[in-house]
Amino acid sequence: MAEEHLVPIGRVAQWFGMRVPALRFYEDEGLITTRRRNGRRHFDERDLRRLALVRTYVESGKLSHDEIGTLLSPAPRSGARTLAEQHIPVLETHVDSASSALRLLRHHVDHDHPDQLTCPRCDQELRERLDRYTCRRGQR
Repeated sequence: MAEEHLVPIGRVAQWFGMRVPALRFYEDEGLITTRRRNGRRHFDERDLRRLALVRTYVESGKLSHDEIGTLLSPAPRSGARTLAEQHIPVLETHVDSASSALRLLRHHVDHDHPDQLTCPRCDQELRERLDRYTCRRGQR
């Protein structure tokens, strides 16, 4: 975006479903940058992409602001690669759990079982999850 196409912070907040103070907090934490025009904060295309990346990491629910800052650091020795490698299995487990919950919820809505524990499809899903939990803990 050329400078004349800067987006004001209020509009960005609306687009991302956030409040302006939250964007200012991200800026204070060093997670995002903004441009100033007439003393007001604006975002260019790069700023918006960086905010989208920050929100993606925040919405994963598995990364702290400090960790996000490390991941976004351009410094070669910031530890970003190691941190990313550590979080990949955590996020994979999180995605697997969320996908399982989504399948169970959709099945519940589609079939309206009064007791999900007696539903054969739900039972299968839950047994698979139980196997994963107990195998990870060396129980089975």
